[in-house]
Amino acid sequence: MTQIKLLNMKIRNFKGVTNYELNADGQDINVQGDNGTGKTTLYDAFLWCLFGKNSADQATFDWKPLDEQGNEIHHLETEVVAELEVNGKARKLSRMTSEDWVKKRGSATETFDGHTTSYKIDDLSVKKKEFDESLSELIDEDLFKLLTNVHYFPKKMKWQDRRQTLIDMVGDITDLDVIEKNEELEPLKELIEERPAGELKQLTEQKMKQINKAIRGLPGRIDEVDRSLPDIESLDREQLEADKKLAEDVINSLQDKRATLKNSDGVVELKNKVANLRLDYRALATDHEESLNKELSEVRERADQLENDIRDLRNDEWKLKQTSDTFERDISNAKNEIERLENRKKDLLDKFYEVREREMETFEEHQTSCPTCGQELPSDEILKLQSAYEEEVKAFNENKANDLKEINAVGKEVAANIEKQEQYVAVAEKELITTKESLLEVSKEIEELQEKVRKDNEYIRSIKSQNPFEETDKAKEIISEAEKLEKQIKSGQTNIEDDLNKIQADIEAEQAKIDKANNSLSLFSLHARQSQRKEELINEEQELSIEYGQLEQRLYLLEEFTRTKVNLLTETINSKFKEVKFKLFEEQINGGLKEICEVTMNGANYSTGLNNASRINAGLDIVNTLMDHHDVYVPVFIDNAESVNELFDVDAQLITLSVTNHKNLRVEVAQ
Repeated sequence: MTQIKLLNMKIRNFKGVTNYELNADGQDINVQGDNGTGKTTLYDAFLWCLFGKNSADQATFDWKPLDEQGNEIHHLETEVVAELEVNGKARKLSRMTSEDWVKKRGSATETFDGHTTSYKIDDLSVKKKEFDESLSELIDEDLFKLLTNVHYFPKKMKWQDRRQTLIDMVGDITDLDVIEKNEELEPLKELIEERPAGELKQLTEQKMKQINKAIRGLPGRIDEVDRSLPDIESLDREQLEADKKLAEDVINSLQDKRATLKNSDGVVELKNKVANLRLDYRALATDHEESLNKELSEVRERADQLENDIRDLRNDEWKLKQTSDTFERDISNAKNEIERLENRKKDLLDKFYEVREREMETFEEHQTSCPTCGQELPSDEILKLQSAYEEEVKAFNENKANDLKEINAVGKEVAANIEKQEQYVAVAEKELITTKESLLEVSKEIEELQEKVRKDNEYIRSIKSQNPFEETDKAKEIISEAEKLEKQIKSGQTNIEDDLNKIQADIEAEQAKIDKANNSLSLFSLHARQSQRKEELINEEQELSIEYGQLEQRLYLLEEFTRTKVNLLTETINSKFKEVKFKLFEEQINGGLKEICEVTMNGANYSTGLNNASRINAGLDIVNTLMDHHDVYVPVFIDNAESVNELFDVDAQLITLSVTNHKNLRVEVAQ
């Protein structure tokens, strides 16, 4: 445990204090005085002695005394000596800053050349590094600011730092702890053992997005296959098979008849070879055409799917651009508002100094003699004048105090608005960067898909531009061979040529019937293949819908997991405090949860719903709990303590600063 108390503090030439000694003797004290008498200066001096900063956590501020025109008074030493009691032992720390004046070559006068700061520990002069290290061993600077200022944690800390401080107090809650708290989450147990819940939720949402995208594209693909189905309703397959069989039988009969007309001079054999070549030619031509059509269909289907994907990405790109423009506009407006508020803050500060410097003329400057005869007025008249003057002074001081109080109140409100706008700008700029990164990724993906579409279209054109079968080497080879055989047949034919030609014409006519039947029958095969593809796509759509539903259930459990963890974490943290409670999450419109850290007391938010007295007591409750957690107890300074009727009890020394009508600081030991 570390227990630190303030015993005594001596101040020389610090801000508006020329020479002052504060005797606290380790007790709770109440420092009283009118506005401008130096109450806050005591706290500033204490922190400046230890860390070189004021109560606003500023290292650069007006710590040097000023003259009536607001100019620094030179050739003075500024010193603060703080006597502390650390775990029952006295320690003395001091910081003194003096000006450096040098006479440059060729000049008869000295010029200001900066400051020199010296440090002492228990009256022993030390270097800054040793001074800082000694303080660091005693207590961490950030922890000291957190514990000694009731407004630091709820008002000055970023909400992310406040939240992390609270979580560090109670320790993290494991995913298995959360599941044991809610039986409904049991199905997540095995999944969470493999990866954290947050990562699992992100993966689930990612998969749902991918499946949803695939499901959206399937109706178009099914419709495309449906439109490509050949019309076979008007066709009779059995009749086509019978017609084909009849034509084949006729051809066989004609071929037998032709064989009987020919002699055994080899013409039949030659003509058979020619017929076989023609059959080969037709079969190869059919295969060639079907191969090109199949390849063309596959490439077109892929290109159409890519076009659908590009349309979806265009829509995402437009939405991201709208979001980016909105963020940029809101950030610009917020920065303009910050600039306006900063100017307002500066005007208020100038007005504060102007009001603070107001002085009422002394009584001696009032007329105390008769304006007609010049004789001194009777004493009772002078007493009346003095009484009236005192009333004027009282009214003047009250008006001045009220003006300063009003300026302070407005200044705090302006500062709060600046912080609010700055916090929004910080968050919005991060969101803008994320949005622009997503926009860049989507644009890049569109370009990649467009390049694929271009290549597919080029490939389609290349397929269409391929030579027909009759222009291929194989076709030319068959035609050349058939022509040679036909020349041999022609040279050896007899007078039966006309009959043979007639038979051949009949055979070709029948073959035409067979070809026509084959073409119609091929539509049944194509219809079967396309129907099977349609069924596959429908099954795929159903399977994806089932998987999407399962992922929706998992996402629900993960969101319920988050809510359970939120409640468990919030209950654990709030149990550490007596009066204040913390709101660590905020329900979003879409059902999600947003991390926050809002201090509340009696159901009201610290930032918007509490008066100054309640804020001070809320800060005391927080400070007291943090002291117990860290086992460190330091003096707690409370400014504007006059607004609090009853302060919460804390286990540390309290130094309250209250506004009264006393023109000089008065110190009272708290009862």
